[in-house]
Amino acid sequence: MAKYGLLIVLGVLIAGYHLGYVRTFFVEQNQHRLIHIGTMTLGAAIVAYEVDPQTTRQRIGNYIGLLEGLVAIGVTYYLVTSYERMVYEQLGIYTPTDMLAGVLMLIVVFDVTRRVYGPILSIVGLVGLAYAYWGPYFPGILNHNGISLNRLIQGLTIDYGSGLYGVITGVSATYIIIFMILAGLLEAYGALDYFIQLGTMVGRRIKSGLAQMTVVASLGMGSINGSAAANAATTGAFTIPLLKRHGLNKNTASAFESVASSGGQIMPPIMGAAAFVMAQITGNSYLDIIVIGALPALLFYFSVAVGVHLTTMKEGIEEIDMDKMEVDAVGLQREDAIENLFGRLTESVSFDNITVRNLVVEGLALWIPVAVLLFTMIALRWDPLYAGFWAVASSIPAAFVQSVGLRESYGLKDFGVDTLDGFGRGLENAAPIGVAIGVMNVFVGVLNITGFTQVFANSLLTLSGGVTAFLLVLTMVAALLFGLGMPTVAAYITAVLLIAPALAEAGIPLLAAHFFVFYFAILSAITPPVAIACLVTSRISGGSFWETARRSLILAAPLFILPYVFVLNDSLLFWAFPTTASVFLFVLIGFIAIAVALVNYLDGPVPLPIRAVLLVLSMLLLFAPLLPAAGVIRVVAAVLVVSILVWQGNLLPDSVAARLPGTAR
Repeated sequence: MAKYGLLIVLGVLIAGYHLGYVRTFFVEQNQHRLIHIGTMTLGAAIVAYEVDPQTTRQRIGNYIGLLEGLVAIGVTYYLVTSYERMVYEQLGIYTPTDMLAGVLMLIVVFDVTRRVYGPILSIVGLVGLAYAYWGPYFPGILNHNGISLNRLIQGLTIDYGSGLYGVITGVSATYIIIFMILAGLLEAYGALDYFIQLGTMVGRRIKSGLAQMTVVASLGMGSINGSAAANAATTGAFTIPLLKRHGLNKNTASAFESVASSGGQIMPPIMGAAAFVMAQITGNSYLDIIVIGALPALLFYFSVAVGVHLTTMKEGIEEIDMDKMEVDAVGLQREDAIENLFGRLTESVSFDNITVRNLVVEGLALWIPVAVLLFTMIALRWDPLYAGFWAVASSIPAAFVQSVGLRESYGLKDFGVDTLDGFGRGLENAAPIGVAIGVMNVFVGVLNITGFTQVFANSLLTLSGGVTAFLLVLTMVAALLFGLGMPTVAAYITAVLLIAPALAEAGIPLLAAHFFVFYFAILSAITPPVAIACLVTSRISGGSFWETARRSLILAAPLFILPYVFVLNDSLLFWAFPTTASVFLFVLIGFIAIAVALVNYLDGPVPLPIRAVLLVLSMLLLFAPLLPAAGVIRVVAAVLVVSILVWQGNLLPDSVAARLPGTAR
C-alpha cells in the first residue's frame, strides 16, 4: 500500500505544480522542462515498483528503481539551481560536476524507462547514442564524422532546451501532463463504468450488444488515456471475462478488446498524447488536428463495430437480458477480485434501468469537462493548454454535484477519496509517457546533430524509385517496425521524423503524411511479433497470444487499408463538401464489404466466389481515383455491394426473394 500512497501524494503535488505553471508560468520554460523530467522519472520509478516481489532480483530492482528516482530529483534540483550560472554566466562552459549531472540523468531516465516499458525503447535510445559517437565506423548512408563524448553529453542534457529537455519534452510538460491529469480524474470519477453503461444501452438494440459494449467502452476510455496497452488493461479487465462467461471464444474476446483499444487514441476530442506532439511538429493547431482526425476515426470504429457484430453472430454468444447483467458483473468482480490502482475492489456496475436521464446524471463528471474543453477551444479559440486547465478545474465541481448531490449513499469522504485517486491515476498515466518522451528526445537530438533525418528520407525516395505507392508501403513497414513494443507516442515520434520528410518530398500533404505514420504506429500494437495490446488481452483472457493476434489482424484488416485511402482521398482529412460526404459513404460501404468477406459471415457463411467479388468491389470503392471515370465506377461498385449484401443477408422482401435463386427462407 506504500506504493499507492506515494502515487497519491506525488500525484497531488505534481498536479498542483503543473496546473500552477499553466496558470502563472512562474518559472522559465527550460527550468520547467527540467522539473517535469525529474518528477516524471520519480513517478515512473514508483509506477514500476513491484508491490509483491517474488524474487531477490525483483526486490533489488525495487530499491534500485527508487534510488534512481531520488537521483533524478537530486540532479534536477542541481540543474535548476545552477540554471542562472550555466546559461547566463558561464555561457556554455561546463564544470565536471555539470557533466556528471548530465550523465546521471541520462542513465536514470534510460533505466527507469526500461523498467516501465521493457528494454526496446531504451535500446533505441542507446543505439542513437552509439550511432552519434561511432559515426565514422558506420557504412554507407549511416556514416558521419562522429560527435565527441563531451559534445554529446552537453547537447543531449545540459544545453538547456535540447536533447532530453527538448521541444517534445516541452509538449509533455504542458499539454500532455494536463490532459493526463484530466484523464486520471475522469477515470476515478467513473468514466469506465459510464462507458460500460453507455455500451449496454447500445447493446440492447443489436444482437451483438454485449460484444459492442467492448467497442463503446474502449472508444471512450481510449480517447481519454491515449494508450493501447493501458486501455486494454483497464476495459479488458471487465469486458473480456464477461464475454467469456457468456460463451464467446477467449481468443475472440481478447481480439475484440485489442483492436478497439488500439484505436481509442485516434478518437477526438482528446486523441491521447500523440496529437499534441503532432501539432507541435507540424506547426498546426491542436484543434486542426482533431478536426482532421475525426472522419478517419469514425471509419475506424465503424469498421471495428461491423467486424465485431459479424464475428459474434458467426461464433455465437449466449442470449442474455441486458437489464439483468448486474448479478453477472458483481459475480465477475468477486470471482476475479479485479483491484483498481489503489487496492480497492472496482465498484459494482449497475446495468438495470439504464435510461437517458440516468446517463445524463451519471455522465456529469465526464461531459461537463469535455463540453468546457470543446467550448473554450472552438467557440473561444483558447489554446488547448488553457482549455485543458479549465476542463480539469470544471471536472472536480461537476463530480461533486454528480456524486454528493445526485447519488444516494455517496458522501463527501467518498468524493475526496476518488479525487485523490484521480490525481494518483493522472501521475500513473503521465509519468511513463514523460520518461518515454525524454528518451525519444535524446534520439531526436541525435538525428538533428548527425543530420541523419534527411539522409534517410532521400534513401527512401531512392529505394522507392519515385513510385509513390511503393514509398507508402515502405513507410508502412518502417512505421510498424518502429512501433513494435513501444508506446504509440514514442513510435510516432521515431517514425514520423524519419519517414514524413520523404512523404512530403513525394508531394503528399504534410498532415496526411503525419496521419499515415500515426495510424501505423497505432496498429503496431496489434502487429506480431510484439503486438503489445494482444499481449495484454491474451493474458487477461488466458488465451493464445498468436491466435489473439491473428484474429485481431482479420478484424483490423480494413484499418490497415485506411491510411492509404485517406492519402489518396484527402477530402477525408481536409473537408470539402459534398466530396467529403460522398467519399466517406463509399469508403464505409467498402469497409463493410471487406468485413463480410474476411469474417465469412452475413446471414450465414458467404460462398467463396461472393467473397472474392466483394473484395474486388471494395478495392474499386476505395481506390477508384486511380482509375478513369472514378465517379461512375464508385457508384456502380457501391450499388453492386449493397445489392449483394441485401441478397446474401436475406433482407429482400419475401415477394422478391421467392423469385430469386438461393434466397429461400
